[in-house]
Amino acid sequence: MLDFPTGSRLARELAEIPNLVAHAQLSVQPGAGHRAPRVSGATRTPPVPLRLDIASYLGPAAPGDVHDPYGDQDGITPLTGTLTAWARIHIEENAQLGTPRSSDIGNLVAYLSSQAALAWAVQQMWADEYAAEIHDAWRHLDGLAAVRPRRRALQLPCPRCGLLSLSQLDGDDVRCGNDACWAVLRQGEYEQRIEQYLIVNAAA
Repeated sequence: MLDFPTGSRLARELAEIPNLVAHAQLSVQPGAGHRAPRVSGATRTPPVPLRLDIASYLGPAAPGDVHDPYGDQDGITPLTGTLTAWARIHIEENAQLGTPRSSDIGNLVAYLSSQAALAWAVQQMWADEYAAEIHDAWRHLDGLAAVRPRRRALQLPCPRCGLLSLSQLDGDDVRCGNDACWAVLRQGEYEQRIEQYLIVNAAA
């Protein structure tokens, strides 16, 4: 059985999933979302014309165990797989809740987030596991949707203090988090440091 804060979080996250899905779908095309750090170097293979991580997460889920003979699975259960599994448990254990209108994400969420389904689910022995899996799915989807600015830790040391304390908020300058430093680099300056780092490593 869930306590009130966890039950409230479950209800809120289920309610937010359709909006996050819509934002994530807008980011499927490369370059449609927030700008990612530039990668140096040429490749003979043309880029795939869509964000595979988003397409995979929002795409259909294979039933049963997944075999990976080509090593191209990322190990993340698609959103539909998580929602379908929990809808199936609801259906099997409480026939009075009915069934989802269809197996698409919107109808699965509508079914799971109905007042009757939520009131029943929060009292079940598996409610903690359910809330945790929905939270993990929401958190992963929230990252793909990129509706809020994200702070990323960067890999190069700060040019002033030498610590690995650089980070960047989407759309902002690169900043050092060391309280004794607080250096600020423009995006172009950080990219120039990446180029220099790659040249030095290539020559080593």
